[in-house]
Amino acid sequence: MLTPEDASFITAAAEGLATPLYEALDHGYTAAHRHYDDSGMMGEGFSKGRTDLARDHTRRFIEDRYGEQLDLGGWEPIKNASGRLHLRNGMMTLRLLHATPYDMSTIPAPGRNKARISYYYNRTVDLFGVQASNLLAVWLSPPEEGGEISVRIVRPIGEWKPGRPPKFDLDFELPRNTESFTDWEFIPDDKGLALPFEFEEDQREEGEGSGAGSS
Repeated sequence: MLTPEDASFITAAAEGLATPLYEALDHGYTAAHRHYDDSGMMGEGFSKGRTDLARDHTRRFIEDRYGEQLDLGGWEPIKNASGRLHLRNGMMTLRLLHATPYDMSTIPAPGRNKARISYYYNRTVDLFGVQASNLLAVWLSPPEEGGEISVRIVRPIGEWKPGRPPKFDLDFELPRNTESFTDWEFIPDDKGLALPFEFEEDQREEGEGSGAGSS
């Protein structure tokens, strides 16, 4: 179980992502939906494609601008062939996932992939401490037209099945600016450490099938 000091270490690392990650997601979401709308591809049958394209635009935005044009606050993109967005800050890693389709407030389950299951268990923390945490950033689209994307950051601590309660010991919504991190207080309970405000669980977005999200 994390201590409040451990939680503060993780949120301090996440602070630098507040502005650039939202900037990238806003760009990716807008570009993807403009393409589908302009092409007349409407309806639920195109939902997964919209999400995948938003992910790809977000990843391209970060990889193209990382460095001089885009400061990720100590994080750097991990280039891989999976199409998913992975970031690294020292030994700490973060994977950007999309919300699950059947319950948009729920953290995506790891699925059956053994490497992903291991990532969710955070086994490396036993060797290197909280500095080696594996984090998930789950993004949700605006609940209505004109709204804003939100990102929920979680530190998973085990495996769970799709539709079942997730296992985590830290859960917070990433603010859109660094000023919002001031004077945060972590409140431990039987579900782990959470910030003293509620995450908006009614926000909806297109998703994928069972298992981990794709974007």
